[in-house]
Amino acid sequence: MAQARPIRPTTGRAGRVNRPTVALILLVVLLTSVIAYGATRSRGGTPHTPGQGAQPGVPSATQPGDATPAVPGTDTGITPAQLDALAAARTHALAAGDEAAFTAALDPATPGLVDEQRRLFRNLRPIPFDEAAYRVDSSRPVPGAAGTLIVDVSFDHRITNADVATVGEGYRWTVTRPAPGAPLRISSITGTPYEGAGYRYARDYPAPWDRATLTVVRRPHTVVLADPQVADRAESLADAAEQAAVTDLTGYAGPRGTSPGFVLVPVADRAAFYELYGGRADQHGDESGLTYALRTSPTGTTATQSAPGSTPQFGGARIVVDVTSGYFTSGDPERAAVLLRHETAHALITPLRSELAGQNQPVWLVEGFADWLALRPHHGHLEGDLAEARTYVRSGRFPGTLPTDADLYQADPVGNAASYELAHLVLLRIEQTRGSAAVYRLVSAVYADPSPASVDRAIKDATGRGRADFERDWAQYVNSMFGR
Repeated sequence: MAQARPIRPTTGRAGRVNRPTVALILLVVLLTSVIAYGATRSRGGTPHTPGQGAQPGVPSATQPGDATPAVPGTDTGITPAQLDALAAARTHALAAGDEAAFTAALDPATPGLVDEQRRLFRNLRPIPFDEAAYRVDSSRPVPGAAGTLIVDVSFDHRITNADVATVGEGYRWTVTRPAPGAPLRISSITGTPYEGAGYRYARDYPAPWDRATLTVVRRPHTVVLADPQVADRAESLADAAEQAAVTDLTGYAGPRGTSPGFVLVPVADRAAFYELYGGRADQHGDESGLTYALRTSPTGTTATQSAPGSTPQFGGARIVVDVTSGYFTSGDPERAAVLLRHETAHALITPLRSELAGQNQPVWLVEGFADWLALRPHHGHLEGDLAEARTYVRSGRFPGTLPTDADLYQADPVGNAASYELAHLVLLRIEQTRGSAAVYRLVSAVYADPSPASVDRAIKDATGRGRADFERDWAQYVNSMFGR
């Protein structure tokens, strides 16, 4: 999740298609990326106050070349108002369907730039947006390049019936004034870089619309953004995703404030699967699905509120699936359905998540809930849903404690898969003994506050037992299930 960066999910399973894995809790790298991104506003640059001279979606009356003061401390002659006008003009052109205006400020001397942005414009137009606006975040001069600025821009957007608040994607523009009084030119557009180890970008770039020509398919609760390699399957994938969405939305009985619908990005290219939303090639393992939480933009003009006086930290999610995986090639449509329901479950409750510095929701709860909701049509589970857990327990490897993050990230394919299944059995045990309402209480409490003390309190509230007592009861349940 770039602004909301994915966790490092479980490692791949040799000789077996990986179970649905996801990115819905943030490791310390996420906090680092947020801090690093914020630091770009003061590291060698001139802060820019968004909104000077322009309102989102409305061209500013201040045009490039006017006589307003220059950015302090630079010799570019480019003012904050002019940068806002440049972003606002692009916003207006997108809303008006004016491709010529959308590309008017691009430098034609930059190879491929105009064609790239024409494709972007055509990709964005059929997507149902409640909001789509470019907003300048910060700017700084390029040393030794007179009349040139590096400008970080947020594409603030909210997809209809999917996002509960405005989210942002970070772009970095190189903006020049070729000559005194000349119109501004954008000579380069890339993603806002993350200055540090980990993910390629901190601001959810590239999105699907940045990479290739999209096929956009809409259903009542689903928007599919399909790469060219899967364009011929976009309709059938949309049908399958819509069915998964309806199943999860109908089955969900927890707190309000969840996502009303979902955005699915199917790809048939492993590099693209990992690159999207700021990833990097082969960073996780052999996942078949990844769900990215997107951070709420701080100045979105139509951001909704999850509670009076508050805005959710995560405004939505994007589900990326690899259709070359066994979930989609096995010939068993239920396998794909389970994967889609699992990832949809993650996306559904993304807006309920909160972040605390250095503390993350335990993976057993995040993944256990996704499987618990996804497998409810199986009336809890089927024999095949617990195959690895059975092997794991009967081989004496089960320690009788809740799966740790390390258990869910381990390289061993049996241990990895078993940990997912055991996490599911944690929530299934709570449902069997205390009812489904207790499961939702536990999940919502931990999503709201993932601190260790809060997790222990949530377990006590949901189960009526302290953590150690609950673990003992659950371990007996697991061992008896598998004949130990």
